[in-house]
Amino acid sequence: MANLARHLFEQAQRQPDKIALIDAGRRHSFGQLCDRVSAAAGGLRAAGFAPGDRLGLMLSSRVEFIVLQQAAFALGGVVSPLNIHYRRNEIEHALQSCDLDYLVIEGNFIERLPADMATRCPAMRRIIVLDPLAPPDDAQMLPAAAVLAGAPIAFPVDMPDISLGLMLSTSATTGKAKGVMLSIGNIQSNYDATPGWLGLTGDDTILCALPLYNTFGLNQCINATLLLGGTMVLLPRFEVGAVLDAIEAFRPTFLPAVPAMLQRLLSDPATPGRDLSSIRRILVGAAPVPGPLLARLRVAMGGDVVVMQGYGLTEATAIVTILHVETDADGQLIRPRSVGRALPGIEMMIADDALRPVAHGVVGEICVRGPNVMQGYYRQAAATAEAIVDGWLRTGDLGTLDADGHYSVVDRKKDVIIRGGQNIYPADIEEVLYSHPAVAEVAVVAAPDEALGEVAVAYVALRAGAQVDVAALRELCQQELAYYKVPRQIILLDELPKGPTGKILRRALRERLHDGTGTPP
Repeated sequence: MANLARHLFEQAQRQPDKIALIDAGRRHSFGQLCDRVSAAAGGLRAAGFAPGDRLGLMLSSRVEFIVLQQAAFALGGVVSPLNIHYRRNEIEHALQSCDLDYLVIEGNFIERLPADMATRCPAMRRIIVLDPLAPPDDAQMLPAAAVLAGAPIAFPVDMPDISLGLMLSTSATTGKAKGVMLSIGNIQSNYDATPGWLGLTGDDTILCALPLYNTFGLNQCINATLLLGGTMVLLPRFEVGAVLDAIEAFRPTFLPAVPAMLQRLLSDPATPGRDLSSIRRILVGAAPVPGPLLARLRVAMGGDVVVMQGYGLTEATAIVTILHVETDADGQLIRPRSVGRALPGIEMMIADDALRPVAHGVVGEICVRGPNVMQGYYRQAAATAEAIVDGWLRTGDLGTLDADGHYSVVDRKKDVIIRGGQNIYPADIEEVLYSHPAVAEVAVVAAPDEALGEVAVAYVALRAGAQVDVAALRELCQQELAYYKVPRQIILLDELPKGPTGKILRRALRERLHDGTGTPP
C-alpha cells in the first residue's frame, strides 16, 4: 500500500501502548494517536475531502498539526503546510499558488486571511478553524472540533506512487514562494531512508524544536518518529530554557537543529551546568554551518556525541548529503567546509552553465538527480523547465567536489558578490568573522558601488554580554582574507533578521542597504 499515513497505522497495530508523542507534557501513545487520526480522517471525508484534494495547514507546532496531516494523507490528499508567520498577502499568494481546496487555521490567525476569499481564492471550499476566538459566522468556515470528532476510518486508501503527497512552499527569502510538488514516491525515497542514514532506531527520542511546516521538521521529526516507532518531544517553538528543561526531563537522544538554534543554545549563560548528556546525535542543516560552531558542539556535548551536517533542499524532497563531523588530534575540524558525500540512490555533480561536469576543486553549480527530485513547481512550467534539465535539478547552489567524493557548498549562486570582476563568496568572510569569540551571528551581502559594481557588507550580532569594536573585526578580516574580500563595512546589530526556520534573511539586510537604514549614521 502506498500511503504516507501507513507508518502510523502500522505502529498502532505493532505497539499501540508505546508513547509516540509528548506535547506540552501530554503523552500520546501510537494507538491513541492513530485513533485521533482515524477520527479526523472521517471528519474530513464528511466535509467533502477526497483523494487528490489539497489541504493547507496553518498551525503552530502542536499535536493537531500531526493529526490533521496524517488524516489528509490517510484519505489520499495533498498537504501544504503554511508558514504561521505569513501575513495577508503571503497567505493569499500561498492559497492561490497551490490552489488549496481546504485550509485548517488557528483562530488567532483568522484576521490575517484575505478579504473576499471566494473571489481571491476560488479553489477554496472550506476553512476549518481550530480554537476559534468566536463561533464562525461564515458558512464557508467549519469548527475543527467537528472534524476531529468524525466517524473513524478503518485503513488509509491505496494510492499510486506518483500521486502528490506534499506541496511545500520554497523559502520566501528570495521573492514569491512557489509550490514544490512532491510525490509519495519522492517522499518514500528520501524521508523513509533518512533515519537509516542518520543511524536512528526505534529506541531514539527526538527533540523537535523545529517548525513543522518545512521539510526539516516534517522529515527529521514527524516521519522519522512514525517510521521508526520512536518517541518525539514536541516544543511549540525554540526557546533555550524550554529546550534545556525538555532535555533534562525527557532525555531525548537526537536533536535536529538549524545553526542559529545551536548558536543560541551554546551561547546562553543558562546552558553551562545543565545535563545535556542524553543527546547522542545532532543533525545540523537548513543553512550554511560555520566551522567554529561544529567544533563548539563537540566540546559542549561531549566527545562521544555524533555531530552530522546535512545539505538538502525542498526541491530535492529533503536531504541529499550527510557529513559526520570529525576532528584531528589537535581538535581541528577535518573537512571544515564539506557537507559530505551524495547519499545512496542520489546522483550529484558540480556543473558549469552548460550542465557539463567541472574538474575537482573547480566551483560550479550543484546538481542533483534521482527519485527524490520534485515533480516540479505547481502551475509554473517555465520555472520547472529552468530548474530541471535532463533530469538534473539545478539547485542554484555553488560548490566544489574533491577527489574523495566530498561536496562543499561555497555559496548560493544568487549571493555571489562580484567586486570589480572578482567573485566574493559570503561564506568565506562569514567563516572568518564567526571565528571571533564575541561574534554570535554573521551575514554578508552585496552593496552597490559605482566604481566596483558591488562590495561586501557584513552584518554582525554579538554574543550576550560580549564586546568588540568594528576595528578589531576589520583587522581580523584583513589578516585572514584577500584584500578584495574585506568588507567595505561591518555593521553591528542586536540581532540579525531571520525567518521562522532560523535562516538569516539576507533579503531583509539588502533592503536595509537600499533604504538607508543599514548604514551607520
